[in-house]
Amino acid sequence: MLVAAVLLTAGYASAQVSYQLGFMATAEEQTYTLGSLSTTHKNNYSGFMVGADYNMNIAGGFNVAPGVAMELSLDNKENDVKYKEFNILVPVDFNYGFNLGQDLKLYLFAGPTFDMGIMAKNDDKDMFDHGKKRFDILLGGGAWVDIKDVIRLKAGYKLGLLDISDMDSYEWKKNVFTVSVGYIF
Repeated sequence: MLVAAVLLTAGYASAQVSYQLGFMATAEEQTYTLGSLSTTHKNNYSGFMVGADYNMNIAGGFNVAPGVAMELSLDNKENDVKYKEFNILVPVDFNYGFNLGQDLKLYLFAGPTFDMGIMAKNDDKDMFDHGKKRFDILLGGGAWVDIKDVIRLKAGYKLGLLDISDMDSYEWKKNVFTVSVGYIF
């Protein structure tokens, strides 16, 4: 407990809060298996996200950035919104920073993201009542660049670890790619 308090206190002095706005692309794969036969359906949709994180120094260039974000995804088919999804995300990105000059710093990050579904509708049908679980854990990584400790450009890819289907013989996984721009305080 004392070590955790010391790390948090030490990290507080060099912590950075950032707010991000970004684009996300989600790829889902749904596989139905019956005996030795299986059928796979893929669905792609996009949306946007807003979030904030708190990058705390642990030691040297090694940091941890817990955060919170909201994402809204829409799948338009023939000019009519068919699928809508709203999630709350809690990423915990472990990262390491490298100076690229006086005004640029590159960070490589990896870690889990806890994903809680708030709303998922397909043609006004609640997907949480029709086979989709609300909770997923994604794991992945990416990179960001801080410009003059004010602007953050970030890109990452995370793989869904859990089967988000609550139906037998049906597996549902999702992967998410994000690109964002942020402001650092």
